[in-house]
Amino acid sequence: MSIVITGDDFTQVPCVAGLPEAVAGEQTSAKGCLCSSFRNTCTYGLHTAQIHGGVMRIQNTRVEKCGQRGVAGKYCLHFHHLRECPDCLFENNSIENSHQRGIIVHGTHLSTVEANILYNVRGAGIYIEDGNEMYNQIKYNINICPFPFNDNTLHGCTVPGTANRIADTSDNQSAFFTRAATNDMIGNRAANSFNGMLLFGEGP
Repeated sequence: MSIVITGDDFTQVPCVAGLPEAVAGEQTSAKGCLCSSFRNTCTYGLHTAQIHGGVMRIQNTRVEKCGQRGVAGKYCLHFHHLRECPDCLFENNSIENSHQRGIIVHGTHLSTVEANILYNVRGAGIYIEDGNEMYNQIKYNINICPFPFNDNTLHGCTVPGTANRIADTSDNQSAFFTRAATNDMIGNRAANSFNGMLLFGEGP
């Protein structure tokens, strides 16, 4: 690795009442730390994103202490509504000791996520978000959870309090989570996740 992106130690941020929910019923907000029945603080690390246009390319980089649990959309590496982006690339990166997912592809098509290693990332490792994402290449990535799922304290790499309890908590925590079957998932590997890969179809 030639570049290291690291956050300070995770910070506990007090919640704010009345923020708009990002996903109805999940009690999280993209505007900050939303007070809820189970939350009075959120855990903040760094986050990166390319949003609503342009190109994002991160290669040969170690990213650590990232993700903001309890705040929607704050992830370690994040393609966000870039539409067709064949030049978008996450390649040969290491994501370590982080939470609320590792790599997110959201509303983006034709991107490449290749040869990344995720270690001790709590929640889903690589997450294809909405189900409208098409023709992304997700290949030869490795997601390693250092804790067994039956660990009575850590419960593997599950994490509560995110905007998707299916992908991140003990309901169905997944190394590779997708709602879209129109992407290429090739040669990926997972260790100690509840699901190696979950294609989550939501019917009417």
